[in-house]
Amino acid sequence: MRAVLMTSVLASSLILAGAAAAQSSIRPGQTVNGNFSAKDARMDDGSHYRCYVIQTEAGQAYTVTLRSSDFDTYLMAGAGTDCDETSVTNDDGPDMGTDSQLRFISNGGNWIIRANTLSEGETGSFRLTVSEGQRLRPTTQIVPISVGESRQGRLEFSDRQADDGSFYDCYALNIGARGNVSIRMDSAQFDAYLSLHEGPQCDGESLAADDDSGGGTSAMITETLRPGSYSFRANSLSSAQEGDYTVSVTTMR
Repeated sequence: MRAVLMTSVLASSLILAGAAAAQSSIRPGQTVNGNFSAKDARMDDGSHYRCYVIQTEAGQAYTVTLRSSDFDTYLMAGAGTDCDETSVTNDDGPDMGTDSQLRFISNGGNWIIRANTLSEGETGSFRLTVSEGQRLRPTTQIVPISVGESRQGRLEFSDRQADDGSFYDCYALNIGARGNVSIRMDSAQFDAYLSLHEGPQCDGESLAADDDSGGGTSAMITETLRPGSYSFRANSLSSAQEGDYTVSVTTMR
């Protein structure tokens, strides 16, 4: 009886491992109709998921849409073929209710797409679609800003992308005299995030970073800076968020 039980447990483990590792391919322009059941692989939170691999082209924009009338959908995607390595996520697409949609620009090669239920134990039918958009080259523009100045900006799909899939604009700031400088970012459309860098390119290790020090979802960095060239990223906290924002630079006493 013990041997039979152990065999049964081992078989069940292999089935679950196989389900978790299984991947299907999907092509741009293709729609996949599927159905989540209790047999599908589960995340740690108990939600069901399936993984799809798409072959992408460098510089190409892709839109992934997951729809279901049976459950609240959730999408994740990332470069490579590891279903656990995702950098772009979406719960509810723009004006799409509980359907999900995400967009990304690829550097080429394989991308993984994880179609997921938002909550534990949800099952039902779904429709997954991948479409190609226009070829985009992310902007390389660097916007100059001075102490005492405010600027309006917008994060959008054609902006640079951080490693976490979030969009950002780069601002160059020259400091003429040592002093306390405050950089603030406000947006009513996403959770703001700031990072301060040495040099004018918004690259390398950040000197400081902030999420909510401006109150609510506003970001603010206050640092004592010596004369020199600096830059900061006007960024969103989460991946693939778009919207209007304001940044300002002031001196602090």
